[in-house]
Amino acid sequence: MVLEDVLEEHLDEAAFRWLQWERALEAPDFTLSDVARQEEQLAAHLHGLVLGGAEAAESLLWPALDSGDATRITAAAYALLGQGHVQAVLNFMAGEALEARAAVRRAVELSAAPNLGEHLLPLLKREDVSFQAQLLEALAFRHEASPELLAESFLHDEPEARMAALRASPPLPEATLRRLLPRLLESEHPGIRAAAMEAGLTSGARMAWEACRQAVRAWNAHTPQAMVLLALFGTDADTALLVDLLGARDMRPHALWALGFSGRLGAMEACLALLEDPLVARLAGEAFSAMTGLQLEGLYALPPGERPEGAPLPPELQEDLDADLVPKPEDALPWPCIGAVRYWWKEARPRFHAERRYLNGQPLEGPVLLEALTHGPMRRRHVLARELAIRSKGQHRIPTRAFTQRQWAALAQARVACEHLRLLPLERTLR
Repeated sequence: MVLEDVLEEHLDEAAFRWLQWERALEAPDFTLSDVARQEEQLAAHLHGLVLGGAEAAESLLWPALDSGDATRITAAAYALLGQGHVQAVLNFMAGEALEARAAVRRAVELSAAPNLGEHLLPLLKREDVSFQAQLLEALAFRHEASPELLAESFLHDEPEARMAALRASPPLPEATLRRLLPRLLESEHPGIRAAAMEAGLTSGARMAWEACRQAVRAWNAHTPQAMVLLALFGTDADTALLVDLLGARDMRPHALWALGFSGRLGAMEACLALLEDPLVARLAGEAFSAMTGLQLEGLYALPPGERPEGAPLPPELQEDLDADLVPKPEDALPWPCIGAVRYWWKEARPRFHAERRYLNGQPLEGPVLLEALTHGPMRRRHVLARELAIRSKGQHRIPTRAFTQRQWAALAQARVACEHLRLLPLERTLR
């Protein structure tokens, strides 16, 4: 009875810690080292469940798969895989509990169970296209999908499979670019279009860059992903296009997010101006901070609990009964102290030059990018990892949603390459 109580506590804690860990991966106030410390607590409870053996599996873990709680399902599935129940977990994933598939897939993505990938490949022959998509996403995440398998999935019936294959693909052969890329870039699905842009840019295809620009210019057809790509790889003129989008209030959050990755002087000035808009002040401050290196803390941030006039109330204080109470990553951003930031900028402005890109106040070069991926806010690392993947032609993909040990290993492998990485506007290198 005592053991059962202990195991129940391990499962409860593992589910809670897993949820906290997933949120930390998107947090603006966590670094990779912070996440690693949090991950240790999660790992301890998962290890306790694995050591629980058959008793934990029968009394807790298998029943938890039917709980309807996503993080509880993921934690239980991860522990079962760790106990060696690989085929049984995959059979459950293939079964009728469709709502549990994504949660089990997450456990499969992260599991270190021996030879797990070999169990996934034969299951791709099943006719369930939704299940095929989940398997392909897991294989792509684990870097265990062959280039041939990825290429076969570019026109899969499930959009999630297409997107996973495109994002994980190595540079595409010229024949594939000519035959498939135009069709994928014109897809009605925005996620497929964005993934095709990334695959095309990784392959050095000019048509992907033109599609990106066109998507941002066409107000009714743009995607936030295309705006980010334009910021990462564009020229001053492309940055100016994004600045123009700030004039539309509904576009401001997306445009500010993208501009923070441009690192250009025009973007800094535009973000500074929007510190006075309480609806986007925190996003503008985040972008400004990411480019200039000014940490919004101490004198440069409002005291905890203080908000500028006109700022929306937190969801928990709103009278709207339908308000989403789940915390969003941007809720943890500080409120800038406008006067102090403006005074700092007056002094710092001469250090920044229009012809350069900046990250954290430094001219953006390969080592600076690697430093941000190693020590920067988790929320921004996903985009910076995409820049590294595209500029390295797919050679260095930092798995920013994997366990930290795998992330550290990928960063170590990328270190030498980043020393010589050139971060010019991408159109200079496209064919």
